[in-house]
Amino acid sequence: SFFLHTFALIYKSKPENYSFMKKIFLLWALLGGLLSVACVRDEALNAECDIESCMVENVDVSSIFFTDADRRKEVAASDSVISFAIRKQADVSAMAVRFAVTEGASLYLISDASVQVDPAKPYSNGDALDYSHGPVSFRVVSQDGLWHRDYQVRFDELNFVTDLHFEQAELEPAKEKYYIWYETDEQGQRCNQWATGNPGFKLSKSSAKPMDYPTVPYENGYRGQGVKLETRDTGGFGAMVKMRIAAGNLFIGTFDETEALNDAMKATCFGKPFRKKPLRFKGYYQFTPGPVFQDRAGLPVPGRVDAPDLYAVFYRNVDAAGQPFVLHGDDVLTSENIVALARVEDPQATTGWTAFDLPFEYRKDVDPALLLNAGYNLAVVFTSSVEGASFCGAVGSTLLVDEVKVETESN
Repeated sequence: SFFLHTFALIYKSKPENYSFMKKIFLLWALLGGLLSVACVRDEALNAECDIESCMVENVDVSSIFFTDADRRKEVAASDSVISFAIRKQADVSAMAVRFAVTEGASLYLISDASVQVDPAKPYSNGDALDYSHGPVSFRVVSQDGLWHRDYQVRFDELNFVTDLHFEQAELEPAKEKYYIWYETDEQGQRCNQWATGNPGFKLSKSSAKPMDYPTVPYENGYRGQGVKLETRDTGGFGAMVKMRIAAGNLFIGTFDETEALNDAMKATCFGKPFRKKPLRFKGYYQFTPGPVFQDRAGLPVPGRVDAPDLYAVFYRNVDAAGQPFVLHGDDVLTSENIVALARVEDPQATTGWTAFDLPFEYRKDVDPALLLNAGYNLAVVFTSSVEGASFCGAVGSTLLVDEVKVETESN
């Protein structure tokens, strides 16, 4: 009856979709039949193979980490690298990491530079390993034994690249469906500080080619390669869940695709720990608005022209109760935890590369002791549609960005 009711509502709202919805209804009916048969059989074994969270145990927190929260990690479904930020010259030769994996899954140690490993032998969860020689790789095998996923676990001295060139882009290693970005610090170390909403777009258009995603590399940058952010149509599935567009975005932080359909605002987690006081936000951009601005219902908004958004936000990463805090899509510009903000005001269409250079406007004083101990986060955010998080914007709006820099006070 639920399927019939849903079908009727959609048909009434858009009769022209009858043929499409008829196919969906038949698919639901088939699924219902299969489920009814499955009820009389044994429950199927779990096919999931994810690390959901992990925690470093039996460690002197003050000698390794900045805060106790730094030894805990919630692992997003799109993450294949788990990185713990540590103090300089911290001893990580015996780190006991305990992993929480999906129900019934098995965990294996498959690569460790410090010892010989037997990849066929299950890992004893929580055993201490030597991470001083580099990252250690694990494999999670699903309960049904048909699926597996590999993870790299590493302990990195806290670093944050502020000269942002967008030269390093690669296909996401697990599925190679979309591009991800990283930066390289002065020592040549990889910094995985960028995230995009590309994993969310994959949920709506899994058949899309990598260059058809909202955020892709752009060969003709201001200098070398830049990044192209384009607002895309999410197709029939996106319309069904009232998420008709996906704005191109690139931001420092993480994206949790498990929240993308449940609570899109919470899927974006902005910022990484930062130990310098930011002073200026500068770079280059181009913008071309799409032809028709639409609201969340997909209806054109006469006279409305789309606009991008480019900003950097510096904020306290602990809340009033002392718990770890991160900005999301619903409070990234309004939270009481914000200390300073630098935002390009009223960005509009351009005919070529346009420079921006603006100061951080401070709302609160910076505590030097908190700064030294990574008590603040910095986020840099770009999007091709300013209201994209609310699924309002113009398909085709295109923002190009390159050669961005956050200037800081020396400390």
